[in-house]
Amino acid sequence: MTASDLTGRALTAALTEPPSLTLSFYSYGVMLRKQEGEMISEFPVDPAQIALALAAKVTFDTGLLSGNTLLVRQDGVKKLVVEYRPPAKTGLFLDGSETALRVPLPGLVLIRAASDDSTPQYAVYAVKRRPEKLDTPLFHAPLPNVFTSGSICWGTVPKVDADALRGASLANDWTMLLGSAFGDHACGGKSKRQPHDIRKLLIEMESSKAKRYPTGDLVPVKKTLAQMIGGAE
Repeated sequence: MTASDLTGRALTAALTEPPSLTLSFYSYGVMLRKQEGEMISEFPVDPAQIALALAAKVTFDTGLLSGNTLLVRQDGVKKLVVEYRPPAKTGLFLDGSETALRVPLPGLVLIRAASDDSTPQYAVYAVKRRPEKLDTPLFHAPLPNVFTSGSICWGTVPKVDADALRGASLANDWTMLLGSAFGDHACGGKSKRQPHDIRKLLIEMESSKAKRYPTGDLVPVKKTLAQMIGGAE
């Protein structure tokens, strides 16, 4: 029965009906009271669990946005944030070196999927230009420690804290990704010129003082942003 069905006697009866479930908030905590017929039971509940249950009802999707934050999607306690990083010269540390390589990187897209009860999941891809639509083709990010799926091998790099996960900015996530030392894992399949080890191309670019990343060298993922977002958990 909906509210529009309640008229006359039905409305009067509904307004006088005692609630079967009530929450009472006190200075010392929250109590849940449940009534079944003549039987009433009351017990304490965790406010965080109440918030979690209410959040599970929330669903929204911004669609493609105009800034560097490309999209925010909330489905219950699951939150997806997609952010664009414009092409920029970047300092990258390789394991075993105390000096960072100064190399231009192409535009990058970082995807973070998180919920309150799990470790955030990430994927990073390269793009030839800022995505203006969701069917933008993706390319393998020219970085070590990134698998062909786009997922990231973080190793011992710490993740962002719970407060950052509640927001829609990936600034801290980018810092942790690009500011950590890159090892020798997942180095192949990122470059046409250096198909076996992307680090060789990065070293070449620094030696030649390259000003822009050669986007023609990027290797396609053969999937679009829409397809990757749809598959994120």
